[in-house]
Amino acid sequence: MKKLSFIMVLLLCVSMVNAQKSKVTGASNYLTSGKLDKAKEAIDAGISDEKCVAWPKAYLVQGKVYQAIFESPLPAYRKLSDTPLQIAYDAYMKCLELDVKNKYAKAVKAQMTNLIPDYTNKAVEFYNAEDYNGALNAFEKVLEIENMEMFKADNIAVDTAVIFNAGLAAQKANNLEAAIKYYKQTISYNYGGAKAYAYLSKVLADSNKAEESLTYLHKGFEMYPNDSYMLVELINHYLLGGEPSKAAEYLDKAIALDPENGSYYRAKATLYEKTNEIEKAKELYNIALAKDPKDYISYYNLGVLQINVCEEARKVTNDIIDQKKYDAAVKNLYKLYEEAIPYFENVLEIKPDEQNSIVTLKELYFKLRNEKPEYMKKYEEFKAKADSL
Repeated sequence: MKKLSFIMVLLLCVSMVNAQKSKVTGASNYLTSGKLDKAKEAIDAGISDEKCVAWPKAYLVQGKVYQAIFESPLPAYRKLSDTPLQIAYDAYMKCLELDVKNKYAKAVKAQMTNLIPDYTNKAVEFYNAEDYNGALNAFEKVLEIENMEMFKADNIAVDTAVIFNAGLAAQKANNLEAAIKYYKQTISYNYGGAKAYAYLSKVLADSNKAEESLTYLHKGFEMYPNDSYMLVELINHYLLGGEPSKAAEYLDKAIALDPENGSYYRAKATLYEKTNEIEKAKELYNIALAKDPKDYISYYNLGVLQINVCEEARKVTNDIIDQKKYDAAVKNLYKLYEEAIPYFENVLEIKPDEQNSIVTLKELYFKLRNEKPEYMKKYEEFKAKADSL
């Protein structure tokens, strides 16, 4: 009786195994005929019960089905799974784990080879959707697959573009440790040019590693002395870091490399402002405008310089006791206010929604409202604009 019971259990187990294998085979057939919905249904059912067998081929088929779902051009099929690549990857790894006879290694390698562009495309998709963590994870999966033992003998070239892009994604995701790691790897493979050094420097600075950050800025400049991007990063470092004389040195190099770039002249003008060389600043702002007539920032900065002149004149005027001298000073002050107006009007011609210029013009026209009827109208116009901001 016990023997009979054992035989019945064994037959039941064999029956279950056959049923399972039948579903896996069916999934494979559906995959071949392009019926991915049916293939997914069959493999999900066939692989769900491992009581009687752990069959490597089942995981190979599962990986193929889910990889095909990701690669399908048909939206209906792509919607069959939210994470098809991860399921495919895990299935291939499980297949390798169970495949003690190494029967499916070549088939898994072929599928893994195709997973590399699949994950790369997914990474780009994540990046464009501003899911930077997702992009980083996908780029890292590419690197993980490329470094698997099965590819060692193929001598695959280091995927420097993916390493660099992993750094970009990590930086965007504010994963500074990962960004530093990948940018340093990028530089070690001599990839990414000046940007790799500049991006690494920025990430190091954000990680409170100021000394190392500056080291990489200078290394980048030594490697790419004629690269305008590298120059701009050095200029910004010294410009924002309170060392205008060093910034001026690199600005002069940038101007020599690209004399028609108005932004360099504008940057140098701001340096002259910091050192209180106002006339030189004005001269360079005007050169910047000659190079780029749409440079509203230079117009705005010139307007602010004129406002500063007005403020100094106002202080002097307020201290005058003699009525005639006071009246003459006020008249001159109004003239100075009028000279500031065109700068901010030019800003708004280029950038109509520039809020600081709208508010400044409202204040200027308010001061001049009793001088001319049109100034009162202008004041009311800009007051309405400012109130709506």
